[in-house]
Amino acid sequence: MHRNLVRTMLCLAAAGSLALFAAACSSSDDDTTSGSTEAELLSFTVTDAGCDPIDAEAAAGPITFEAENGGTSQVNELEILDGETVLGEVANIASEGDSGTMSLTLEQGEYTILCPGSDGDAGTLTVSGELETANSPAVEEAVENYRAYLEENTAELVEATEPFVAAVVAGDIAEAKSLYPAARIPYERIEPVAESFGSLDPRIDARENDVPASEFEGFHRLEKALWEEESLKRMAPVAEQLLADVEGLAEKVKTVELQAVQIANGANELLAEVSASKITGEEERYSHIDLVDFEANVEGSEAAFEAVKPLLDESDPDLAGEIEADFKMVFNSLEPYRTADGFVPYTDLTQADTKKLAVAIDTLAEKLSLVPAAIASSEHG
Repeated sequence: MHRNLVRTMLCLAAAGSLALFAAACSSSDDDTTSGSTEAELLSFTVTDAGCDPIDAEAAAGPITFEAENGGTSQVNELEILDGETVLGEVANIASEGDSGTMSLTLEQGEYTILCPGSDGDAGTLTVSGELETANSPAVEEAVENYRAYLEENTAELVEATEPFVAAVVAGDIAEAKSLYPAARIPYERIEPVAESFGSLDPRIDARENDVPASEFEGFHRLEKALWEEESLKRMAPVAEQLLADVEGLAEKVKTVELQAVQIANGANELLAEVSASKITGEEERYSHIDLVDFEANVEGSEAAFEAVKPLLDESDPDLAGEIEADFKMVFNSLEPYRTADGFVPYTDLTQADTKKLAVAIDTLAEKLSLVPAAIASSEHG
């Protein structure tokens, strides 16, 4: 996922219950290690014109990124990228005054500073100095376990997408509708990793208002054709491209370079997905299978948490137990809406129903957001 020059290491962020957070890996005790040992703070203001400042410099080592919404409604996040790979983001700063933080430990090199949706150009973060790091056995095990989860779900994604695409190409609307939910589940479980691969996620999963009309494709273009247009005319190329993209995703995760930072970040990001689009019903706006996605996002978050839980057990086993209990609470909150073949349409839920689900997610997210700091307090390696 990253160029050889870059490895994302120990990260720590804390900015509200649904902010993005980083996790941990250990640094080498070798005397040749150089660079910053305490986090350097870089502050940005997000506006219609873009990120302010546009460019920044920092020493190799821990860097904390602080971003505040300066009054824009078209930009709600700040991203740090290596090429097309998103290393981290300060997200959900949608209203004036909203702010958040995110930390990364970066090696020497140039990175992109991006405020998606702004009118301005991307900037450059120049990181100087050298930093040598080494993962502990516990971190390596966490990465290995999560990689296995990624590979399992991308294989399932390809397997479920193939018959769905075949039904679309054949023009069989009823069959395609019946196969659509199963194809969505594995993707929603691993969405943060998919999002790191540049344009791949938008091609697979963009909603109609997320991209220009000419670029609207993937799952949701087919969803609109099936449920709103009730026609699969000219959809065969869209379906075939979707299959090619999910196959490409399955290949990419086999060699993606992972750190515990990304795993813990993904656990929180998946809950943010629930809060941002599943609770509102905008994700599956034509098929209304939002609760299917909801459950898959939480399943993916739980899997990411379980991968790093051994690290948390060393520093705060009580917190680990509370988070596990809260995951059970969230899953239990979905049970009243379950049916023999999935869930009731999201449009069947009342305002009270959605509020109850939101409270369960917020309770879990608040505690899950404490995991990076707890992991960082542990000693590894």
